[in-house]
Amino acid sequence: MTHSAIPTRLPRDWPHREFSLSINTDGLEWHVQVAGQGPTILLLHGTGSSAHSWADLLPALAEVATVVVPDLPGHGFTTGATQDSLTLPRIAADIDKLLVALRLPPVRVIVGHSSGGALAVRWACAAGRPPCAVVGFNPSLVPPPALYTVLLSPVLTPIATSSIVTSWLAALGSRGRMVDGLLDSTRSVVPPAQRARYARLFSDAAHVRGTMGFMAAADLPALLEVTRGRQDLQSTFVLGTQDYWVPEQPLRRIIAGSFPDAKILRWDGGHLLHEAQPERAALLIRDVLSAALSEDER
Repeated sequence: MTHSAIPTRLPRDWPHREFSLSINTDGLEWHVQVAGQGPTILLLHGTGSSAHSWADLLPALAEVATVVVPDLPGHGFTTGATQDSLTLPRIAADIDKLLVALRLPPVRVIVGHSSGGALAVRWACAAGRPPCAVVGFNPSLVPPPALYTVLLSPVLTPIATSSIVTSWLAALGSRGRMVDGLLDSTRSVVPPAQRARYARLFSDAAHVRGTMGFMAAADLPALLEVTRGRQDLQSTFVLGTQDYWVPEQPLRRIIAGSFPDAKILRWDGGHLLHEAQPERAALLIRDVLSAALSEDER
C-alpha cells in the first residue's frame, strides 16, 4: 500500500484540494481527502457523486475530528475499480484497506448519503466491527421491485455498464442539460459551482460507468437481511420531506423493520439535504460524535 501527494488528475479548482491524497490499495488508486485531528469521522457520498458532496461540511467537522472523505470506487477521481468489484460488501472491504493505509484511529461515526447511507450501514454491520454510530441522509434502503431484481436487472445491467452506453451518457453529461435535469429532480437547491462539479464528473465515461455499475450491483434485500434484528447499531436517519428519489413512507417502513431503535429526523428538503443544509448537517454529525464519545466515558 502506498500513498502520495495530491492526485495529478484532480482539477486545480476542486474544493479542499489541499487535503487530497492519492493512496493505492490492491490496485485501487483512491482519491481521498483527510482533514482535522481527533476521533475519526468517515463520510461516504451517494451514487454518481464524489467527495465534493461534503465540501461545505468539511471545515466544521475538521474542528472536532479527523475527517476522511473518499471518492468511492468507480466514482470521481478514484480509479482501478472493476465492474464486479462495485458491490456493497466488496466496497466495504476496500474501505477497510484504505483506513489501514491511512493509519488513523478507529471510525467513531460513519455518515452516508443515499447509496452511501446503505454502504455505511453495510460497513458498520461487518462481523467483529467495533461499535460505530451511523448517520444516513436519505439512505437508499428501499429495494427496487422484485420484478426488477429477478427479471430485469440481469438484462439491463450489461447494457447500462457497457462502454458504448456510458460513453454516450458522458457525452450527454458534458452538455450539462442531463446533469441539470438530474439535480433538479432532487428537489434541492444546488448552487452553480456545485452543478459545474457534477457536470465535470458526468463528462467522464469512467465515472458514468462506475455510477451505473454501483447502481446495478446494489443488493438491498441482502443488506437488509444482514441488518435485520441488530440491536447494537446506533443509527440516525435524516429523511427529506420532498425527496422523491428515496420516498419517505417506504423508507420509514424499512427502518422500522430493520432498525427499530433508530432515531429518525424529518427535515424539509429534497434528496441532497446535506448539500442544501450543510451547517445543520455538520451540527448533527458533531452531536452524534459527542454522544458516542460520552458513551465511552460511562
